[in-house]
Amino acid sequence: MKPEPNPEAASANSSVFTVRLSPAFKWTFLSVLGLTVLCLLIGCTLVGLTIRTGRDMTPQENAILDLCTSTFKLGFGAIIGLFGGKAL
Repeated sequence: MKPEPNPEAASANSSVFTVRLSPAFKWTFLSVLGLTVLCLLIGCTLVGLTIRTGRDMTPQENAILDLCTSTFKLGFGAIIGLFGGKAL
């Protein structure tokens, strides 16, 4: 196989797949990403403040932490699902 003489001919032979993102997909992805990152930051801040003060978490703090960790897990799964669905 010999190389193509110019870049235009080489790029004409290769197949390029492009994925077009609709505005609805972009908004959905950004909202899921924002909610996921927000819950991660809230959970880490809550744990960090509790450790720094050297006390146990109250039941309300435990409930918030459980909510944040569940939302983070669901958001991460949604992001993977959005990427996987877009690749098909």
